[in-house]
Amino acid sequence: MTHSYNFKIVCRCPNDKSVNIYDVEITTKNQIQVEEFNKIQAKIYNQFMYQEEVFDLLKAGLINDDSLTVVGNHLGVEVISKT
Repeated sequence: MTHSYNFKIVCRCPNDKSVNIYDVEITTKNQIQVEEFNKIQAKIYNQFMYQEEVFDLLKAGLINDDSLTVVGNHLGVEVISKT
């Protein structure tokens, strides 16, 4: 069985201090408690982070062949980070 988790995560841009909203998709064979995503959101909500840092933070909690995609839009450029 495969599980897909789709959600948004928010932090601040280190360059221009704007709010960045990222679309996140995690696909895994493991169950993840959705409260874990809320904990990560609470941790980074007011932090200044690049998309790549958000990706690394989310990826650190995954296992082996889990897949992660983070999509952001920066100054009109769509940036896609994925495993």
